Amino acid sequence: MSGLQMDYRRFQSQAQLACYTNERDAIREYDATTPITTNLMGTFKDLDYFEWAKEMDVVSWDNYPGMDTPPSFTAMCHDLMRGIGGNKPFMLMEQTPNQQNWFPFCKVKQPGEVRKLSWQAVAHGADTVRFFQMKQSLGGCERFHGAVIAHDGTEESRVFKETAALGEELDRIGRRIMGSRIESRVAIMFDWQSYWSLEGCVGPTTGFNYPNEVHRFYRALWRRNVPVDMIASTTPLARLSQYDLAIAPALITVLPGVAETLEAYVADGGTFITGYMAGIHDEHDLVVPGGYPGKLRRLMGVWVEEIDALAPGETIEVHGGTVDAKGEIVTSIIHREGAERLATYGGDEFYAGHSALTVNAYGKGKAYFVGTPLDETGMSAFMAPIIKELDLKSLDTPEDVSLSVRYGDGGTRYAFLINNSAADKRLCLSELNGGTELLTGTVINDLIELKPYGVDVIALR
Repeated sequence: MSGLQMDYRRFQSQAQLACYTNERDAIREYDATTPITTNLMGTFKDLDYFEWAKEMDVVSWDNYPGMDTPPSFTAMCHDLMRGIGGNKPFMLMEQTPNQQNWFPFCKVKQPGEVRKLSWQAVAHGADTVRFFQMKQSLGGCERFHGAVIAHDGTEESRVFKETAALGEELDRIGRRIMGSRIESRVAIMFDWQSYWSLEGCVGPTTGFNYPNEVHRFYRALWRRNVPVDMIASTTPLARLSQYDLAIAPALITVLPGVAETLEAYVADGGTFITGYMAGIHDEHDLVVPGGYPGKLRRLMGVWVEEIDALAPGETIEVHGGTVDAKGEIVTSIIHREGAERLATYGGDEFYAGHSALTVNAYGKGKAYFVGTPLDETGMSAFMAPIIKELDLKSLDTPEDVSLSVRYGDGGTRYAFLINNSAADKRLCLSELNGGTELLTGTVINDLIELKPYGVDVIALR
């Protein structure tokens, strides 16, 4: 991607934002108080939502996960929408009460699945749960998009009854939860400039999907129920310093001042993680001369001499310490310039034995460099000792069970225990004992049983 193409990306986002602000300002001439928003779309590529959120009274978005979308990716999108709005509660503006019509085939939602998706949004900061559409259209391209009232026109359908029951639950306990906040000691940078640049590069590979690379790191934290705030790469030092851990996946574009802020953050005791493809471009989408990772080179304590691209389906072994993993897409051929080796590449490439994972002591803090996109097992193994060293609050739950907490006034905490699968789950979490499950009034005492797509909302003091 040339600088001109990057400029067009920025123009496109800003021009559409100008359309929104013009419409907003016209409304404000006649209504000075009603909150104004427009529904965003998660990791949508074309619009820099951090810039859009500055012009919105409240962030709202449309959640339409695909049939194969991992629950961790949906959770990440909720956190991103909360993050662009400064970690204030957001609106779940749209979701379907049943199937979506634009996929190759329109799979219906399983019993309880829409309820689970709704409570997952609340667990990550939503203060509203809304649907599209109320009544299924008789014509047009969305005639087979799910609706609360389907083509039968009755209230006897499974979908209508499930939606009504969800509404009763939200009406019964929702007001207690509204306005409560998420507290996190971990931040992940989602950077639309890097999004555009990484996916627009002609080489070293067409294999990158920027949101998937962010999710690669996010998933390892979600699996341990570590809460995450999503932030801009340009977050000021005063706010960045509130986090013990900051992660910048595939931060190929380093905007002015970002490298200096990160150096100050780590020097003062922060822990920072980045890696493959980081630091290569400046704000004009031009390569920073002098070797990769550009302005991050001193902080990371490494020089990436070359970047090898792996063919689709090809992997490379990564071994060392607690990590026994596979990397994919690209490998960074690393020379250490003060950093300590944590793991090396295996296999029979000429760079076998070179560093694959490193850590650099910088001032009072540490900077970790991940040389290749690690598989799920490898990323989990890499993150585990960092989570432990920083004493981040993590809780182990069964596979596909997630736990999120919102903090209300007066010391009340709301724990959302969600079964993201179609199988029964049983667990014991001593941290939840004594809490009251708000939907049933049950006091938690060791064993918790979750039905398929089951949800417990537990009030703790």
